[in-house]
Amino acid sequence: MMNSHFGRCISALVVFSCLSVATMFATASQRDGAVEGYADFDTLRIQLEELNRSPFANLSVLGRTREGREIFLVTIGKGRVDDRPGILVIGGLDATQLYGSELAVRVARRLVQQAADDSEVAGLLDRITFYIIPRASPDACEFFFIRPFEQRTTNTRPTDDDHDGRVDEDPPNDLDGDGWITAMRVEQPGGRYIAHPDDPRVMILADPAKGERGRWTLHEEGSDLDGDGRINEDPVGGVAFDRNWTFNYPYFEKGAGPFQISEPETQAVADFAFGRRNIALMFTFTTQDNLFHLPKSEPSARQGRIKTKLLEADSGHLERIGKLYRELHGGSDSPSPPAGQGSISDWAYFHYGRWSLAGRAWWIPKSIPTTSEDQDQEASAESSEADEPVAKPVKPAKPAAAGASSNDSRGRDDLQALAWFASQGIDGFVPWRAIEHPDFPGRRVQIGGFQPYRRSNPPLAELDGLDGKHVDFFRQLAGMLPRLRIPDVRTESLGGGVWRIKATVVNEGTLPTFPQMGEISRQTQPVQIAIELPDGAALITSHARRQLPTLAGSGGHVTETFLIRLEPDFVEGRLRLRAWAPSVGSTRRVVSLSPSSR
Repeated sequence: MMNSHFGRCISALVVFSCLSVATMFATASQRDGAVEGYADFDTLRIQLEELNRSPFANLSVLGRTREGREIFLVTIGKGRVDDRPGILVIGGLDATQLYGSELAVRVARRLVQQAADDSEVAGLLDRITFYIIPRASPDACEFFFIRPFEQRTTNTRPTDDDHDGRVDEDPPNDLDGDGWITAMRVEQPGGRYIAHPDDPRVMILADPAKGERGRWTLHEEGSDLDGDGRINEDPVGGVAFDRNWTFNYPYFEKGAGPFQISEPETQAVADFAFGRRNIALMFTFTTQDNLFHLPKSEPSARQGRIKTKLLEADSGHLERIGKLYRELHGGSDSPSPPAGQGSISDWAYFHYGRWSLAGRAWWIPKSIPTTSEDQDQEASAESSEADEPVAKPVKPAKPAAAGASSNDSRGRDDLQALAWFASQGIDGFVPWRAIEHPDFPGRRVQIGGFQPYRRSNPPLAELDGLDGKHVDFFRQLAGMLPRLRIPDVRTESLGGGVWRIKATVVNEGTLPTFPQMGEISRQTQPVQIAIELPDGAALITSHARRQLPTLAGSGGHVTETFLIRLEPDFVEGRLRLRAWAPSVGSTRRVVSLSPSSR
């Protein structure tokens, strides 16, 4: 397949690729990102150090990546922060979702600013701790700043994706030197793709039932560097943070890693989570959206021993939270989430036993204004230059807005993205242009397509206001968490120095003390109640400290009874009651006990 001249260049290209991997991280911070204004890792460190000056924030390091970057944690709270219920917020899973890192930093900044100016927020931090991991996978995110820009989600762990005994030997190449790794289409018999009837820039699968015949094969831009007849089958790295977790782990699949929790990043976050029993809830900025798209649920009894679906008992609470998020966010037509395999958001619910919220905070809107004549002319020029076969019927080439003239749903997301780029004046698509490719002598080969990261990371101005909406959401969410109170303690003399003590514990929060999945996974520490007796009093039944059942939200309660015996010379004393759980908080009640006043 390869010509002889290209074959002689393989060794040099492979060596160059390996050297590039070793040096590209050293220069990453000197380069602009794929989308202007986003913070590279060095800038992120400066932002977090500035945030650390607040008396309400504490910056710490959970661990380091293979490239030596810190996995930062910002703790926002007051006093003994680990003794209060916590909300864990995670962003920066990879470069395709870097906006989540930006929003996480902005949320942290707003919280500490509001705590300094707003007594209500300051009071909230007396009761709730926020843990924010703004960039959970720093190495993967740093590819956002490395030219040529390549759409990827993984870190730099060497991997043998094609199982040939070598690692990272056939990465994509920037063949035209424009700084973007885009797509490559090759015209050849047996190709499966044709151009879209509304816009020839978009490639769609041919439908034989409609009389269509494919003409093109699609590849990522690059060459067959290792001479095995395949293109870009073994790129640089690695392991994706959001495919390395234990629930529904995709064994032996690309990006999943050699085993579960194999990476320093996932190990650091998992160790932190298990070490903080006070975490009640996790929110992740991710495409695994369960707030706009509630997962299907099923009763626990129907699922057998191993649970793989949202439990019906927890579904209503997640829907209530989702409704709040949707109202505050204000967005519509959120894209359907991809199938999560090995994701942290699923792990947090099924294996960590916490409420797990996954939010896609931004997406390309579907309602797009009509595109300009300039864009129509550009698309027509591209169609003419490419002499492109398209699906029938052929329509005038133009960036299609929502409700395009064709009823064909194929390529709809691509058309939507092109229309949005045009409406915003964003140069997010590289026009197709012909090249001479050494792997395909005598064939038509064109390079072009969407620029990496631009469809999933908006201009920073699009994030303005979203941070405030998320802070409002987190503040209201904190008010929904369970809150314990002991409103009623009754003492009754039964004669002979024996007394009955009845204490009622109430959950005044909206959510139950734990999700049902937390009970099943046994990863949540249950609510307990303990009684402390004064001198001259002794417990005569059961134990002074007891485990309580899960309390429903909005007034769910339980009453515990203690029998005690007072010494004959007992005059007066105080008994103390405490109910608590690390992820729920604690409440206390002191009751005077005086036999003479009964």
